[in-house]
Formats: sequence, structure tokens, C-alpha cells
Amino acid sequence: MNPRSLRAVFDTNLLVSYLLVHRPPIATLLDVHFVAEHFTLVTAPALLAELARVLHYTRLQHYYDAPQRDRFVALVAALGEVVELPADIPAICRDPDDDRVIACAVVGRADVIVSGDKDLLTLKQVGRIPILAAAEFLEKLRGIGS
Repeated sequence: MNPRSLRAVFDTNLLVSYLLVHRPPIATLLDVHFVAEHFTLVTAPALLAELARVLHYTRLQHYYDAPQRDRFVALVAALGEVVELPADIPAICRDPDDDRVIACAVVGRADVIVSGDKDLLTLKQVGRIPILAAAEFLEKLRGIGS
């Protein structure tokens, strides 16, 4: 499999965690190159809206100013292939936000869901789509690239 043909949906908590650990602008510049070379990020307007909402939580506001948070959401949208979710999303998880992640993966023909969310990780797989932690996903990328 060509690494670029790998299609991945990232859960919001993973993106927020990433942003808190890796500081722009250097991390952002490196990551644009990494994503473009290694996989196709699949997302949806509902997931982008959730990311924007979460990044504006009061407890996160001291990490970045509003323009930096907005640029990060715009970067995720620009890097990703944005798919529209259906109006009726089946309830699979306890959290409806997790159901949107799964729906995005199904509609976007993703090969993997990457998450740090225990509710999603517990499922291990939905249909043919595995649900992996970030470290497992990176290992998968290493295996494809070899």
C-alpha cells in the first residue's frame, strides 16, 4: 500500500493533545510536510466545529490566543479531505461525538481511526476500520513505509 493512500480520521482529543504538546510555528511546518507525505487526513465539518469549540474552552485559553486556535482548525481543514456526514448517524458509542468520528471514517472510506478516547479504543474496530492509539498508528505508518 502506498503510504499516501492510507486514509485516517483523527479524534478531536488527539488533535487537542497534539496542539498542547507541540508548539507552533515549527511543529505546524513540520507536520504539514509529514501529513502530506504519509497519509490522507479525513475530517468533517462537524469534527472541525467540535475542534474549534473545544479549543475555546476556558481551561485551554492560556495556551494559545484565539487567532492561533483558529489557524490550527483551518490547518486541519486544509490538510484534510472534508466529507459531509449524514443527518442520521447511528448510535454506537456512549458519546454522540464519538459516533460522528465513526461516521466520518465510514463516509470518508478511512482505513483507520486514530484516537486517545477510551470509549473509542475499547471498540477496537468498527466494521473493517481499526481504531488505534497514536503510537499504534505511527507504528503502522512505519510498517507501510518500509
